Amino acid sequence: MNLQEINDLIRKYGDGTASEAEIEALNRWYRGKAHQDAEFPEDEDAVGEAMLARLNQETKPAKTKPIYRWVAAASVVLILGVAGMFVTRMLTTDHGRFLHQNKQSNILPGGNKAILTLANGSKISLTDAGNGQIADQNGIKVTKAANGQLVYTITGRENLPGASSTNNLNAFNTIETPKGGQYQVVLPDGSRVWLNAYSSLKFPVSFANRNERRVELAGEAYFEVSHNKELPFRVVTNRQTVEVLGTHFDVNAYADDATTKTTLLQGRVKVTAANRIAILNPGEQAKLSNTLDISEVNTEEAVAWKNGYFNFDDEKLENIMRSVSRWYNVDVVFADQSLRNETFGAVTTRFASIDTLLKMIEQTGDARFNIQGNTITVSKKK
Repeated sequence: MNLQEINDLIRKYGDGTASEAEIEALNRWYRGKAHQDAEFPEDEDAVGEAMLARLNQETKPAKTKPIYRWVAAASVVLILGVAGMFVTRMLTTDHGRFLHQNKQSNILPGGNKAILTLANGSKISLTDAGNGQIADQNGIKVTKAANGQLVYTITGRENLPGASSTNNLNAFNTIETPKGGQYQVVLPDGSRVWLNAYSSLKFPVSFANRNERRVELAGEAYFEVSHNKELPFRVVTNRQTVEVLGTHFDVNAYADDATTKTTLLQGRVKVTAANRIAILNPGEQAKLSNTLDISEVNTEEAVAWKNGYFNFDDEKLENIMRSVSRWYNVDVVFADQSLRNETFGAVTTRFASIDTLLKMIEQTGDARFNIQGNTITVSKKK
């Protein structure tokens, strides 16, 4: 199985839709491919113990913060995804090493959930809609795919490059993910967009007869833009504009975050903000607060959410809990305000129980979490 197939199985396992055959296939891959350098038992509980031991060995937490380093970037998503599932299962056992102080919560991780607003104002719940064609807008077919994608396909000649029709010049769609939601969109030009939780993307129904491919983003999205040197692709947020011709990059522009981040993985992008223009090269990130600053970063951390896992390394707890709030759709209350700026680390699949993530954070600092209903209270350990 390839990387995408493994990730699909991990997600299906996490949301409870995997069949017995798929679960067995995932177990076979884990035993046969994930750790070729070690012997793992056949018993599932023992496999979970072995996986947890390996996870702890490779994370090496320090006294105040953990530093996570993995041997191969390609295996990070897969190893952590499977590890998170086994750790989650162990949380329900008396011998689980990460047994949380609370009873197992009923808070579930997010999934493929979104609302699509069409140009005519009608709204479609992509969470509830069946797979297949859900709309046809002047020669643009809108299809919901089985793998959590919204696909726009040109069916009419009026939407081909050079066509004279202007039917769709003022037609825009908006896709919005709620807290606890995510979704993928394939735009009419073939560009792919992964939308994170509590985000929205506004885009033209067609890019024909335009001098740019302009979309508007609130929240966070990862873009893989189809190359077209004649038609630049621009991502506009409330504070900046990112311009590309064809590349892979992430834009984090939540309104309640103090910093807007643009991270480049492939190609080149131009960021315009704060009366400055900056050109990013792969591996660089533009941070916009009062000024626009450029630095080299670990791109795996920036796009961990898109690949299905959390990767917090020396991150402020306030920022971590904001991500937790968006993905698990919970409220967070800081009983001790001094904890907001303390730094913590954790690495786990986004489809694990919330208890898994919180316990990992507890192991690396002074924070303590208490879950009551849909609210997490953060306090200092006594």
